[in-house]
Amino acid sequence: MRAIATLTVLIAAGALMAAAALGQQVRRTETGTVSADEIEYDFANHVFTASGNTQVTILGKHNAQMRAPALSVEVNQQLTRILVMEARGPVSFDIVTAPDAEGTRRRIRVSASRSATYRDAEQTVSLLGDAKADITTLPEGSVEAAHLEGESVVIDLANSTLTLKQATVEVTTEVEEQEEQQ
Repeated sequence: MRAIATLTVLIAAGALMAAAALGQQVRRTETGTVSADEIEYDFANHVFTASGNTQVTILGKHNAQMRAPALSVEVNQQLTRILVMEARGPVSFDIVTAPDAEGTRRRIRVSASRSATYRDAEQTVSLLGDAKADITTLPEGSVEAAHLEGESVVIDLANSTLTLKQATVEVTTEVEEQEEQQ
C-alpha cells in the first residue's frame, strides 16, 4: 500500500514539474516527495491528505525534510504550487536554509508536539506545542550554535528570522582567548 501511495505522489509530482516547466521562461526547480501509508487527493478542493508514517522531502532553494503521523497539502488549481501544508504532531522538521546575504547557510532542526504549518504566501513554517529548535551554522562542525525552546516557533524563510513564544534560548559561540601580558 505504501508503494502505491508513493508512486501516486511521484506521478502527480511529475505532472506538476512538467506543467511548471512549460509555463516558465527562467527555470528554477524544486522537487517535493511525499511518502505515507495512505494518500488521498480531493479534486474539488485541491487538497492532498496523507496518513501513517508520513515523510515530506523538499529540494530547492531551501532543502527540508519533515516527518509526522498525518498531513494535508493544499495546492493551487494547476497543481504547480503548495499553498499550505499542515502536519499534525508530533512533528520533526530539518531544514537547510538558502544562503543569506553573506552566503551563510544554516541547519535548523525543529520538533513540536502538536503541529507544523507551512504557508507559501508568507514563506513561513509555524510549529506549535513544546517546540524545540537547534540552529547551527554550516559547514557542520562550526562552534556557532543555538538551542531554543518555546510553546511555538515561527521560521520566516523570506527574511531568515525565527520567532519563539514563551521561550528560552541557549547560545554557544567560539570565544577568542587573549594571552596574558607579563
